[in-house]
Amino acid sequence: MKRRGIRRRLIGLLVAGLVCASARGEELTATEIVRRCDDLLRGEESYCKLTMTVTRPKWSRTVSMEAWTRGTKESFIRVLSPPKEQGVTFLKKGREAWQYAPAIDRVIKIPPSMMLQSWLGSDFTNDDMVRADSIVVDYDHEISSEPEEDSVAYWVVAARPKPDAPVVWGRVDLKIRKEDFIPVRVDYFDEDGALVKYYETADFAEVEGRRLALRATMHDRSRPGHQTEIRYGALTFQPDLKPDTFTVQNLRR
Repeated sequence: MKRRGIRRRLIGLLVAGLVCASARGEELTATEIVRRCDDLLRGEESYCKLTMTVTRPKWSRTVSMEAWTRGTKESFIRVLSPPKEQGVTFLKKGREAWQYAPAIDRVIKIPPSMMLQSWLGSDFTNDDMVRADSIVVDYDHEISSEPEEDSVAYWVVAARPKPDAPVVWGRVDLKIRKEDFIPVRVDYFDEDGALVKYYETADFAEVEGRRLALRATMHDRSRPGHQTEIRYGALTFQPDLKPDTFTVQNLRR
């Protein structure tokens, strides 16, 4: 009986050791955390309907859209309403982007000089749309803290530009929930360390087995009262993508 007890304790210690070793092996680097956070909403492919509400001190307007994505390199967006902007389309392929303006029946390739301009009059820029994966590939990452608030654990990851990276920000701080990799806040700093704008998420829900934030708001710190809120409606990670979805020819259709 004594030998059985010793054997059981040894087996228990061995199992505990394997579990601890496995947990250590699954520890994520700061870059892996940011990559999983970045991949959360897109997946391999996705389709969604969304609304974007642009708020200014004296007015606000809401734009309805539908969007398709494939990985981080391809996306296509079509504006559904209001009537004034209905039919505007946007295509991203890699680091290139085009926009179709039905009012003038013209496809415009967005040049580097326009990357910091507002996208559809919002607090997002063309650069935000075109370089959506930039936070992963153009920055070095470091876990700066691991706070716990209201029994929720977070990583705070500081992202700093790699040498010669073609980026706008001097630093980006991401506050990411450990339980599901949702970014609850992203702060954007200029080269002098001043906070320029920040992005917050809310309305967490499960969609096709993924825990997501279905509402996100970009706040402009340099202009009080300026913000843009995006709300996701229909969303799937198994869309029926047509072969010509991510083509320049599709912009006019």
